[in-house]
Amino acid sequence: MSKFTLNKPDLSKISEIRINFLEKNFFKIYFNNNLNKFSDKKFYYWDKIRFQKIPHELESHEELWFVIKRFRKYWKMTMVNTEDWNFFKIWNLDFLNQLLHKLDLWLWWNFLWINFNDKDRKILLQNWSEDEAISSSQIEWAMTASKVAKDMILKGRKPISKDEKMILNNYNAMKFVNDESEDWFKNKVLTEELLLELQNILTKDTLENKDEEWRFRKDSDDIVISNPLDWVVYHTPPGESFLKSELKNFIKYANDEDWEFIHPFIKATVLHFWIWYFHPFCDWNWRTARLIFYWYLLKKWYWWFSYIPISTSIKKSKWKYEKAYIYSEQDDFDLTYFLVYMANKTQESFDDFKEYIKNKRDKQKKDFSELSSLALNDREKKLISYFLENWKGYTNNSIHKNYYWIARETSKRDLENLLKKWFLRKEKQWLYVNYFPVENLKDLI
Repeated sequence: MSKFTLNKPDLSKISEIRINFLEKNFFKIYFNNNLNKFSDKKFYYWDKIRFQKIPHELESHEELWFVIKRFRKYWKMTMVNTEDWNFFKIWNLDFLNQLLHKLDLWLWWNFLWINFNDKDRKILLQNWSEDEAISSSQIEWAMTASKVAKDMILKGRKPISKDEKMILNNYNAMKFVNDESEDWFKNKVLTEELLLELQNILTKDTLENKDEEWRFRKDSDDIVISNPLDWVVYHTPPGESFLKSELKNFIKYANDEDWEFIHPFIKATVLHFWIWYFHPFCDWNWRTARLIFYWYLLKKWYWWFSYIPISTSIKKSKWKYEKAYIYSEQDDFDLTYFLVYMANKTQESFDDFKEYIKNKRDKQKKDFSELSSLALNDREKKLISYFLENWKGYTNNSIHKNYYWIARETSKRDLENLLKKWFLRKEKQWLYVNYFPVENLKDLI
């Protein structure tokens, strides 16, 4: 296996005279040319800087990189450490400060306008658990189609492949993290045992070697992070003895036993990165990292993260997700690359969610006005509305019951009522009795 190494600029090309000039004038050069645009919402590495336009005061792209890096030295240190005692750091971002402000406003105000009733809230939670579980598994090469995976979860069907097991495990882990019982996970103090329990939920019946269950990684496991297509190594986790000591620091940090306040979103992202960096388990570390990210934010009462499947956004740019880790490790341990990536994906996920809620409300108003004359309950109207848009779709008692979180008898009563009114037809298919829209449904409405 070969080791992946970032291409770095040759700063020896810059003469001593020019370095003295840059050192004396770097504030002026930086602000006059708005070089902050390369260190904010877009946090560029050398591979992109080398193609940018050079300010008139500079003579090369190497000088441009020198000025940018010189300014990035005004960073804040994190608790994430390497075996060589290099601490990862983060850069103060205007874009991030604005996002954090929005997150806090959404917590107390903006999301209140949604005004979920209990049924809608449960449906959104169900959708989040499904979408996050499916996308999070697909990021790590689970090859099951999203529609098939959702069908498996809603029907309560047993998984028939390792990929489906991965998705179901991830779904169960998401439910575990956001369980609303009195003894829910997010109210607990994180311990090594709880980490192992979470990992066991994720890996149930998917590990080829049973010895890897319920334990942390050892040196003898010879774990590296590589691309399965070309076998290039992107990261070699630290040794076993270092892992043991860092696990203690990680748990203290996660339980807020550190000495300073850090905004919960930043801290959740640092925890996410930290799990990736020291890779405590033999497998499924990335999914564990994303679960810990959610756990910490839910623990801090950022409850609307329960409706935002960020992995769905990550899945669209999986290579950038992986590169954010690599940039952070290989460019002077600058964790800002990963922080910027997660901040952008969070912003994207929230924008998608707000648009989804708006469209859902607009559609409900339109559909309910069209269906208002029908003697149907809200669930039945929503199902008819769904079939008007998805005339090739189907449902059954298990799907309807699981989607609306209702009793089996209530679900059966809804479907039989629609059958009696000739809006649906039913057909026995293998073990299930499935319900389909009648061909002339639109004419009936």
